Amino acid sequence: MRIMHVVRTLATGGTEMVVRRLISALEPSQFQQSVCTLVASPGSQPLRTICLERSADKAAFLVPQLTRLFRRERPDIVHSRNWATIEAVLAAKLAGIRTIVHSEHGRDLQTIGPQPWRRRMLRRISYACADRVFCVSEELREFYCEQLGMKPHFLDVIPNGVDAKQFSPNPAVRSAVRAKLAAGSDTIVVGTVGRLDPIKDHVTLLRAADLALRKGLDLKLVIVGEGPQRATLENELSGAPHLASRTVLTGESKNVADWLNSFDIFILPSLSEGMSNTLLEAMAVGVAPIATAVGGNREVVEHGHSGLLVPPGDAEQISDLIVQLTADAERLKALGRSARERVERQFSIERMVKRYGEMYSELMNSTGARSLSKDSVQRDSYVRDLRDC
Repeated sequence: MRIMHVVRTLATGGTEMVVRRLISALEPSQFQQSVCTLVASPGSQPLRTICLERSADKAAFLVPQLTRLFRRERPDIVHSRNWATIEAVLAAKLAGIRTIVHSEHGRDLQTIGPQPWRRRMLRRISYACADRVFCVSEELREFYCEQLGMKPHFLDVIPNGVDAKQFSPNPAVRSAVRAKLAAGSDTIVVGTVGRLDPIKDHVTLLRAADLALRKGLDLKLVIVGEGPQRATLENELSGAPHLASRTVLTGESKNVADWLNSFDIFILPSLSEGMSNTLLEAMAVGVAPIATAVGGNREVVEHGHSGLLVPPGDAEQISDLIVQLTADAERLKALGRSARERVERQFSIERMVKRYGEMYSELMNSTGARSLSKDSVQRDSYVRDLRDC
């Protein structure tokens, strides 16, 4: 079956990572995959990638261009992701594509709160036109159902997954990377991985690290990633020389597993999350996580068992937990072990790929006809109501 994934870009990001993992893991004898991006992506791209070459800074009406593309390529399944590509649902419908899937993977600062009525209406129409709509976390499903006045059974949930073989504890790598950081045996290495974006709230992490240093910790802070907030972070560091001398901004890295192995504590200070791939990766490596109690973080981390949860924006509490875990090596190790066990049990890449493969196959085997289950009858009634509006 021919699947065309539609994403804004294939640059570094959680949604993009899921697409890349699907392309690598879905059985090629069953699934022929291609990717449509709206804006150009740096670096080499997987398989067949078609770019619409739209401006990254300007909004555009994409339905006509996407419709022409789908009519030309004739994929069996079009799978769009997030608000940026939601027009692909309507375009696929106009192009007569057999099966349409849309998924929600997270929110940015513009979509973190209540949605404008125009956006809600377009989402309602698009969801009604799609054959399957799902989110990567229960929290996202609850959010969109509440915003759109929909019942939960209209949206599925397929959590993200991580390769626990690629992301695994490696003592040799840990020693090598820590040596490059000049981190001694008593140094606590605290770090995070992710795009430098306002939604990730790296500024709170900087302030928490500064507080921990003032409490006398021998601490190194490592921030892996690149993005528009880099200048802001550099400005924060310029006003705190003591913290700056203990902080490493690595930029974008292809060796994320190596950096994670060097950490004693992984911190995710995000204001919002769908389901963080980097949180899953850190846990797979066996690093104890401290994450904000937002979005899918609460579904991934079992507070007190496989990690710790804190309110967003609370630098003081993050610093206190860093100090507490530094003083209790056994608890730190236990949290890391439980974190890896949880990923292996609930969030493996095999589990995620199996769910996607089953979904695509089920939709294709249905030949576009909806079964007469209670849920599908209710869904069809909902679609008719929207058309009447």
